[in-house]
Amino acid sequence: MLIVRRCGALEAANASAREALSGLRIGGFVPVQDAARDDFRRYLDRCASSTATLPGTLFLQCDDGGLERHCCHGTRARLSGFGDGSLVLLHLDGLGLGRRFNILASKLHDARRVMQERRRRAREMQALLREREELLGRLKADATARLAAERERDEVLARLYRAGQDERRRLARDLHDHAGQHLVALNFGLRRLLPHLTQPDARMELDRLLEQAQDVGEALRRVTLELRPAALDEFGFVTALRYLVDEWSRTTLMATELQVSGEELHLPAEHAITLYRITQEALTNVAKHAGLPSYVSVVLLFGAGRLTLTIDDDGAGFEADGASAHSLTSQGKLGLSGMRERMALIGGSLEIESSPGQGTSVVARVRFGKDGSNDD
Repeated sequence: MLIVRRCGALEAANASAREALSGLRIGGFVPVQDAARDDFRRYLDRCASSTATLPGTLFLQCDDGGLERHCCHGTRARLSGFGDGSLVLLHLDGLGLGRRFNILASKLHDARRVMQERRRRAREMQALLREREELLGRLKADATARLAAERERDEVLARLYRAGQDERRRLARDLHDHAGQHLVALNFGLRRLLPHLTQPDARMELDRLLEQAQDVGEALRRVTLELRPAALDEFGFVTALRYLVDEWSRTTLMATELQVSGEELHLPAEHAITLYRITQEALTNVAKHAGLPSYVSVVLLFGAGRLTLTIDDDGAGFEADGASAHSLTSQGKLGLSGMRERMALIGGSLEIESSPGQGTSVVARVRFGKDGSNDD
């Protein structure tokens, strides 16, 4: 449907006409064939002068320069919205059915091509998703296998650690029960010989032997203590630790304080010996590397199924930000690395906080059953 002035100027066109006739321009002239332009104006004059609907034929130019033939009917129109002047309402019969079909076919072809492209991309995406799922499955399987291997390794190391501690306990007991008794008997035997010796040289030689026997006894006691502190089995963890701290303070002449907080719980054997060795190693490091600290503090904090052990000093300190296992080993700090490994074997953790001139804090944390049910 077109609304045209008598001069051929286009005033309006409906959507169907605009879709079928791409050359239409509102305000411009209807693109009729040049040779038929006069006939087209005469036809518009007849339509504007008559009250009847008059048939006609239009030859319209396309954008590609071709011509399209359209049958039409025209009638006079009076529309207030288009100002003064006569208007002609043209109805084009079968308006551009071929062109509209071609347009729709082209759109359908484009839509089909887009859908095919989407399906192709969807297939590629599904293939990528399958590859991703397979990769995730392999990664999950590898992670599971790695975790299983790590758990098995930890279990083996824990069994070896417990076996080593059991062997140390057995050796310490054997040394105390057998070698210690023989040494006591030797001392008594030498002392019984003393009244029977009259020569000064012989008595001096016997005194020297007694001193050697006493030195052997002291060395045997130290070895036994290193293998397995008897106080752990006889008096418990806290008492053994208190004895260790007091003995270390007396030997090094450094003021040392042991504080115990919370309700004391029974520790599994391997936890007790590990924390005892951690304290022993930390105090040894203080004596070797802290210089002359003004205080050393050992704090035991018992909680619900957990224990925190802290060893503090205000000595020389060191750079602990990069205190990883590798860096500690490369710096020769094997004691700190060994402390972490010991804590890991009982499922605990060890943190080291230190900086040059600010002292050092060694914090060991471990969880266990409140009733000590995981004691071997």
